[in-house]
Amino acid sequence: MKASFNVTGMSCANCVSNVERAVGKINGVEEVSVNLIEELMMVSYDESLTGESEIMEAVKKAGYGAESCSRPQDRPGTAAGSLERSFERSSKKDKDDKGIGLIISVILMVILMVIAMGEKHSLSMNALTQLLLVIPVMFINKRFYINAFKALRSGGTNMDVLVSLSSLCAFVYSLYGLYMILACTERGDMESAMQYAHNLFFDSAGMILTLVSVGKFLEDRSKKKTKDAIDSLIDICPKKITRIITDRDGNETEETVAAEDIRQGDIILISKGEASAVDGIVVKGSAKFDESAITGESEAIDKAEGDEVISATMAIDGYVRVRAKAVGEDSTLMKIVRMTKEAGASKAPIAKLADRISAVFVPAIVVISIVTFAIWFFVTRDFATAFSFGICVLVISCPCALGLATPVAITVGMGVGAKNGILFKTAESLQMLSSIDTAVFDKTGTITNGTVSVEGEVRKDTVRKTSARAMAILKKLGIGTVMLTGDKKEKALVIAKEAGVSDVRYELKPEDKAGSVKEFQEKGKKVLAVGDGINDAPALAAAEVGMAMGAGKDIAIECADVVLMHSDLLDVVRAIRLSKGTLRNIKENLFWAFFYNVVMIPVAAGLAYPVFGLKFSPMMGAACMSLSSICVCLNAVRLMGIRLDRDIAAGGNTDDFSSAGNKTDSMLSSDEDTVCGVNSLSKECEEVGKCNCNIAKGETEMIKFGVEGMMCAHCKGRVEDALKAIDGVTGAVADLDAKCVTIEAGEGVTEEMCKEAVTAAGYKVQ
Repeated sequence: MKASFNVTGMSCANCVSNVERAVGKINGVEEVSVNLIEELMMVSYDESLTGESEIMEAVKKAGYGAESCSRPQDRPGTAAGSLERSFERSSKKDKDDKGIGLIISVILMVILMVIAMGEKHSLSMNALTQLLLVIPVMFINKRFYINAFKALRSGGTNMDVLVSLSSLCAFVYSLYGLYMILACTERGDMESAMQYAHNLFFDSAGMILTLVSVGKFLEDRSKKKTKDAIDSLIDICPKKITRIITDRDGNETEETVAAEDIRQGDIILISKGEASAVDGIVVKGSAKFDESAITGESEAIDKAEGDEVISATMAIDGYVRVRAKAVGEDSTLMKIVRMTKEAGASKAPIAKLADRISAVFVPAIVVISIVTFAIWFFVTRDFATAFSFGICVLVISCPCALGLATPVAITVGMGVGAKNGILFKTAESLQMLSSIDTAVFDKTGTITNGTVSVEGEVRKDTVRKTSARAMAILKKLGIGTVMLTGDKKEKALVIAKEAGVSDVRYELKPEDKAGSVKEFQEKGKKVLAVGDGINDAPALAAAEVGMAMGAGKDIAIECADVVLMHSDLLDVVRAIRLSKGTLRNIKENLFWAFFYNVVMIPVAAGLAYPVFGLKFSPMMGAACMSLSSICVCLNAVRLMGIRLDRDIAAGGNTDDFSSAGNKTDSMLSSDEDTVCGVNSLSKECEEVGKCNCNIAKGETEMIKFGVEGMMCAHCKGRVEDALKAIDGVTGAVADLDAKCVTIEAGEGVTEEMCKEAVTAAGYKVQ
């Protein structure tokens, strides 16, 4: 059984570890993963041994809030209503209360700072006023103390432990100082009383809490931006829907209802400009639908009686009545959203380093703080100075930045992928995709359209218009491309040449495709497998990353790590770029989080004070700590601007791209004399040494030189045609801007031959 839960009260990676540890101890829990950004926990468990109530109770005992959001009766669109919506409402109320408390804290702290730094006409009255002002601040922010106590009671630590410990130490020491001021004043020792008055930390005790609260508020705002890419998917669907009600006499009435109140079998009306909130079947009327958000199809699709309508698709003309078939979380759109959020709850391998460090971070900081205090007290014999350095170490240290480094980037990356029709099922697949060096593709329905058009008596499966372009870009990225097909040799070679793949293997059974993947892996390759059919499932499961076309069979999609909703091979390129960009962002976040702590903790401990006179107060430390977390979140938000389409739309037609690119990849074949992509799982090509198709032969090379006199597309075409007429030239691309040509040629074709052909066409070569 797999269930999801909303978890509140988490502030850093240590909180995530505490929750996972608490739930993981339950007998029957098989796997638990928590998403800090989405505040979502995914749990796999044995129903015969435990249940949702036990899981939620364990989370609450660990000091956090938990509510189930996966029970069928709680899903939007069901009679029992939505627990998730009520949870969101209570969460909103909690945030509103925190906002009011934050405003009051800031106002009180401004007054407290003025009094603490102002002229002290009466030392005892000044100190008592500071006490009276800081008490409500500490009460308003009591959640830090409560969360810290619960974390320690459950055997864990988190950021709240550092914040509450530093604040309490400052408060307790200040109480001692207040007592000594009163005592010294009573006996007339005003000099000692003044010394204690200058070393009160009431303002620090309150300011630490207030600044961290301000930082958390800004951090939450930044984290919300990281979720916008996912949440905006939900906004596609309307919140209100027109439902058609038919009474016993056949009379129809229209009523406007909330989207979550629609039930399976209801008839809804979708007019021009409205999006569908459900998956359903048209029962009356006709309309054109824009399905680009889900399928990627750029042209509007005509829908009439009997046709299927998908959630989040919009009627751009006409109107239809639709019988709801899949509603709420069962709809296509909500499945996409759920898959994306659940993927965000999984852990990328790179996150394990930060998790290991975070697990020992807080105890280590407490030890460093104590050592800092002890050393400074031994050196200066000044308790106040030593105390200030020790407190500053506590508050400047930031486990949050480390804990947020990976999940915020993963959340943004998943969201950007979802908005572009690229669905990652796990964070691991998002990271792993960045390291692949070999991509194997099914033919039918993946490289080709998978449909058959009849031309006379010839049945022909056509290559997708973007396949060759995708292959060319993948080659430029240094990724070898292989086509795996069960087709006969002749047909496979024709399709492979048109698609521009580096290697082709034909006459394969489903198990042979998986065997090919394993063969590449044995050679040290990191393999991406792309397919859409049932026969592709073994290969998708065997590869480091399996990628399924969204229009494919359910079993292929189930076995895949990534789903391409638009069924466009250019999305393979986009997915790889997104993976590389996300991993780069994670590394940047981790670097700055480590760099911050490595630099700031020694400064807070006073190592720079003897040489440079640089000393941080506890208040400055709290401000720096909050700023570091905000910076990590803002850096992750930069991922939203990643350019997934660079180079994709540039350049000429598909033929141009099929012949462009780097030298054909011979690294994919085990034998150097392999011709036509020898089917290594059966017999070698019977025409070894005779075939000139140059596919995966390992003998193709690139020739490039300058050409003068090309002025327009007509000139470009003449030059390319002249070169392609040479026996052995498999492709040629003329670049008008760069004034050069790039030729892909087989053995026997020389640069001089190519230059002579261009000269004969009326152009000057360089």
